[in-house]
Formats: sequence, structure tokens, C-alpha cells
Amino acid sequence: MSITSSPNRIVAVTPLAAAAATLAAGWLAYPLAIGGLGRIGLTQRIRPEGPTAHRGKAGTPTAGGLLFLALPAVAWALVARDPRGAVLVAALGGGAAIGLADDWLNARGRRLGLSVRQKLGAEAVLAVALALGLAAAGARPALVLGLGVVALGPALWCLAGIAGVATSNAVNLADGVDGLAAGLVVPPLAVCAWLGAAQGRTGVAVVCAATAATVLAFLRVNRPPARLFMGDTGALGLGFLLAVAATEVGLLVLLPLLGLVFVLEAGSVIVQVVYFRRTGGRRLLRMSPLHHHLELGGLTEWGVDLRLWGLGAAAALVTAVLALHGGLAAPGR
Repeated sequence: MSITSSPNRIVAVTPLAAAAATLAAGWLAYPLAIGGLGRIGLTQRIRPEGPTAHRGKAGTPTAGGLLFLALPAVAWALVARDPRGAVLVAALGGGAAIGLADDWLNARGRRLGLSVRQKLGAEAVLAVALALGLAAAGARPALVLGLGVVALGPALWCLAGIAGVATSNAVNLADGVDGLAAGLVVPPLAVCAWLGAAQGRTGVAVVCAATAATVLAFLRVNRPPARLFMGDTGALGLGFLLAVAATEVGLLVLLPLLGLVFVLEAGSVIVQVVYFRRTGGRRLLRMSPLHHHLELGGLTEWGVDLRLWGLGAAAALVTAVLALHGGLAAPGR
């Protein structure tokens, strides 16, 4: 092995080691979390307007997303401790904190959590803080189809903040079928981990790889029929993390493709509401978001998961190919 290749090998191996460790830790910890969260009263309440088949899920422990924060944060603190990784941990932690407040209020029977105004206000504050953190960590170029890798200047930080709010809520909307959101977030995070390692950004790669592995372990208890939900704690944390990670590796402009199914889920709600209002109460979909439309069309939760996971993985793979051909995988990019 040449001396010059050694650092690159270390950058590549470190995220894999972090992923393996957090996968093992999560595999052991999640079954324990079910009883712990249930004992402190963090259990799910079900919205009455949802599918009737989901009413039996009431009382399932929630806020399992707390481990999405804990395990990757420990991995970053042990092996990376760099500013760029710190912004990702802050994104994950900040989103999880907002979501935990929502889950706690929901479990305590105070409406169904934070009001829309409260949640969006907290998300906006976090988005501004993360944009400032990204700016302090240094300028990042972005891949723009047809233009190549270009510097967007201050517009990048504004777009990153908006993307954080949009992505966190899109992931939250997708978390309506057992296992769906968890399975959808793994391929985009894996792409970000790969690019972070290829670019020599160890902290970014470690946090993304460790989070993807932790979410994979979570699927042990979240696959249908779920014994533990991630709650808003997990969904908001993962959404903010994905937006910031995409910004760090140059994929912010391609984030709608990287997280295509999240866009479809959020878009289905918007289209349904607009169509309902403009047609005097008619519905375009059986029920929104998209996963409920598919459920009411006769698919099981596993059927919905497998179809949307496949679409999400394909979109992430296409994004990875575009990133490779666009030069984003070059060291120091």
C-alpha cells in the first residue's frame, strides 16, 4: 500500500466501521426501547380521519427516533469531531427536539401535538440556525444539471434552510405506514455517506452512514406490524439531516430526485387539498398522502412499502450516477 493511498482508505473504512457499530448497537437497543418508551407514556394516538385499519395501532410506543440521534452522535464524537459533521448532528438533534415535543404533547392528550404554527415556527428557527452553521463551515458548490458543479453563494444557505423545513415535513408525512419512512430514508443517506467519503469529508460520511445503519436496525421493530414508531422525533430529525447532508455533498439542487418518494408524498397532499377546494369537495385520491391512496386501493402495508422503497432506491441510484458523472465524487470537491 502506498503512503498516499492510506488516508483515502481510512476515510472509506471509518464510515463503514461506524455503520457496523451503530447497526449492532441499534439491533440490541430498539427492543429495549419499546418497553422503556411505553413505561413513560410515550405511546401513539391515531388521527380519526385516517384509515380505519390503523386504529388498532393506538398505544404503540413512539419517539423511537431518539436513537437516530443518540447513536450517530456518539459515532461522530468518537471518530470524527469535525465542524461539518457537527452541523449534521445539530440538524438531527434540532429536528428530533421539535419532534419530541410534538410526540410528548400527543401522548399526553393535548390535541395531537404541536399546532401547525408552533411546529413551523420552531422549524423556521432551526432552519436559520442550520443555514448559519453551514455558512460558518464554509462554502459548498452544488451540482446543477446542465451547468455542472457551481457555487451558488449565499443562495445556497437560504435554499438549505427551506429544504430542511420542506424535507422534514415530507418525511413526517411519509411516516404513515409501518416501515415506510425508515426504508425510504436509507438509500439517500447511503448516497450522501458515499459522496462524503469520496470527497474526504469524514464527519459527513460517518454521520450519514451511522444514521442509515441505525435506521436499518430500527426496521427490526418498525416493519409491519410495527412494535415501535419513530414518531415526529425521528421523522423531523431525519428530514433536517437529509437536507443538510445533501447540501454538504453538493446534492441540494438534486434533493427532490434523491428523495423522490418524499416529494410524491408531500405533493399528493397538496394536490388533494387544491383539488378538493376547487371542485367543491371532490377528491382526486382515495385519501392522501399517497401511501393511504395505495392502501385503500387494496395493497397491504408490505405491498406499499416494497413498491415505494423500490422507487425510492431507484431514484437514489439515479442521483448517485448523476453525481458521479458530474464530478461530485472527486476528493476535496
